Amino acid sequence: MTEMSFRKQLFKAIKELKNELEELGRYGTPYLIGEIKKDNGKWEVHLAVSVIEEEIEEFSIEENETLMFICPVRDTRPYKVYMDVISLISNKRLQQEIKPGSVIKGNPRRALKRMGFEILWMHSQNTSEGAYITVWASKRGNKYTITMKVVGEEAKIIEVKKI
Repeated sequence: MTEMSFRKQLFKAIKELKNELEELGRYGTPYLIGEIKKDNGKWEVHLAVSVIEEEIEEFSIEENETLMFICPVRDTRPYKVYMDVISLISNKRLQQEIKPGSVIKGNPRRALKRMGFEILWMHSQNTSEGAYITVWASKRGNKYTITMKVVGEEAKIIEVKKI
């Protein structure tokens, strides 16, 4: 099968889990647990849904011809879940590193959480030069102080200090 039919197969499998995702979403954040492997030239997609008591960071592991992942489902619409999984397995989310000059669109707290940061403290301050946000966050055991300047609907990263 081509990559396109693998994507169709993944979307179809996610659509079949829509009711289960909605049901489990009543009890907490559902997580999509998946395995995608190529066996004898054919793609196989295996998905399961679970509610995990503690919130965990999404991740994917690639080994031989198999890709395994865990992805939280915050929006149960199949296309949205599909896009989250594709983004995760193509490593776009894992490659997102914040650095001075980066721009965060929308809610900075949510954006940092999607990048794998745990927000420890967040403070907004208005000055004569504009609005600034200071964030204390941790990721993979490292702690950071992140300073952003609010520009319209975006936040521009001014400084990132590893503590």
